[in-house]
Amino acid sequence: MFAGAGAVGCHYGSRLQQAGDEVLFLARGKHLSAMQQHGLLHESEGEVLCLTVQATDDPAVVCDADVVIFSCKMTSLRKMIQSMDGKVSPDSLLITMQNGVEAPEWVASAFPEHAVAAATAFIGARLEGSGHVVHSAAGGVRLGLWQVGAGSKHLRALVEQFNAGGVPARMDGDPAAMLWRKLLWNTGFNAITAITRRFASQMCEFDETLAIVSDAMQETVAVAQAEGIAIGESDIYSHIDVTRRMGPVKTSMWQDIEAGHRTEVDYLNGLVVSRGEKHGIGTPVNRMLVSLVHAIEVQS
Repeated sequence: MFAGAGAVGCHYGSRLQQAGDEVLFLARGKHLSAMQQHGLLHESEGEVLCLTVQATDDPAVVCDADVVIFSCKMTSLRKMIQSMDGKVSPDSLLITMQNGVEAPEWVASAFPEHAVAAATAFIGARLEGSGHVVHSAAGGVRLGLWQVGAGSKHLRALVEQFNAGGVPARMDGDPAAMLWRKLLWNTGFNAITAITRRFASQMCEFDETLAIVSDAMQETVAVAQAEGIAIGESDIYSHIDVTRRMGPVKTSMWQDIEAGHRTEVDYLNGLVVSRGEKHGIGTPVNRMLVSLVHAIEVQS
């Protein structure tokens, strides 16, 4: 069950369905209608596949799902959680698959008796149109148990099913560090690519932009360490090294700006700013990136 089946949810849902799982997509509007009438068109790794899928806009259908994957963006997550209040089986495993670090806290608080796991997805994916998802890069998933419950038993099987569907997936014993490590990349590259409309790899080609990327991540590491999170400068170097080799992938904020949607900047760079204030740590580069993204949002 994928709640908020945009590009990421559709890609992973398609992969799990191809692995033999029964998958239900929770969507809305033209995207929902297209999937109901024509199926899901999925482009990935040079292959184009049209899948007949189950799709609905009724959150009540999640009641019997073994696994519910919240794959909407942070800007929609609270509404998604509220729509499922009282509708989820106590035996279900709830998975968060958002950018930022707050999603599992929100879900665990709303469903205190349920098993909750955090997931990070390193992926390039976009909706080319209603009912049409294009997977353009990467796609690995890491999952870590956040809150124990009856549904915890489903986690290892889910990892196995991801791998069976061609998605490199593995367990992570430190989900908090896992989430902050993903946040680290996002604070360095997501906002600046939305502002410049250039790919992340291009931000590594010029000393001026790379300095901004590096400084934003240095601030993120400082705040993370003040929060007791085990990430460090080596993670910065690793992210930059990987990004230099990336292809032309549009980041999520860049896509949101072009689509006229609200971005997740407040949950990424903005979170570093607010947590930095709590610890007395200056975060001028992240603050600047938040301000610039907000300015572009106003114009869009």
